[in-house]
Amino acid sequence: MNGIVPPRQPLDVYPGTSRPIGAAHPTQGYPGGDARWDEDPVYKKISGFHREFFAISHLANALGRAPKTIYKWEANGLFPGATWIYNSDSRNGRRRLYTRRQIEGVVLIAFEEGVLSQTQRFISQTNFPERCRELFIQTRAALPEPIQDWS
Repeated sequence: MNGIVPPRQPLDVYPGTSRPIGAAHPTQGYPGGDARWDEDPVYKKISGFHREFFAISHLANALGRAPKTIYKWEANGLFPGATWIYNSDSRNGRRRLYTRRQIEGVVLIAFEEGVLSQTQRFISQTNFPERCRELFIQTRAALPEPIQDWS
């Protein structure tokens, strides 16, 4: 009979999971995300110069979240849409691009609002969405510095 009935979980566990109640999600509390988030930028030619951009995966790594989380935040209105979008050659379609200034600003805001802390906070109960929206409005017209010695 051991294989017929699943073992009972202790009462201090969320139903349907093995995570204890009150414990942060494994991706939460990741202090500042991956320090190497900017290792492989995307270069696009704008106004005659190549400029440095980063994909949504870079943003997700910097925040210590999965790219699907950023997509969900965007769909729920908790995160602003990307300023630059380009059509890619892959079958997956369009790509969201962010500047270094935008990603560093989002990480700073997330840290200040407690989104990256060990405590479990709902992003909708912080000022994170509004502050990120303001940051993206301020940086919308600012292009990244051109890369002069492009070879």
